[in-house]
Amino acid sequence: MRHVRIPQALLVMVALVLIAGLSLPGAVCHAKKAAIGEWAFPEHYPKKFNGEGHIDSIGKDGIVIDDRSFGFSPFVQFSTPTRERASRSQFRPGDLVGYIANDKKQIEALYLLKK
Repeated sequence: MRHVRIPQALLVMVALVLIAGLSLPGAVCHAKKAAIGEWAFPEHYPKKFNGEGHIDSIGKDGIVIDDRSFGFSPFVQFSTPTRERASRSQFRPGDLVGYIANDKKQIEALYLLKK
């Protein structure tokens, strides 16, 4: 009898691990979807952006974010999570950014969200 209980207990444990393992990826994906729009930003980031997107290209005079072209205002500010005043060179195509734009479609502030 004792030999029968050990394999049954092992079988039950393996089944529980498999069930937990199969349901975990779905829970992780669901958590990512629920977190969209609920970012945890440093204190020097604004509460809201005029827009968010991935950088397609960036130059000294402007930027293209998700196929939308913007110029830079004369006093544009670049920020990363670790630096309130960063340089434009820290931003690359593919980076996820948030931005504040003025009425002239010029970026006044660009914030790195994710590399």
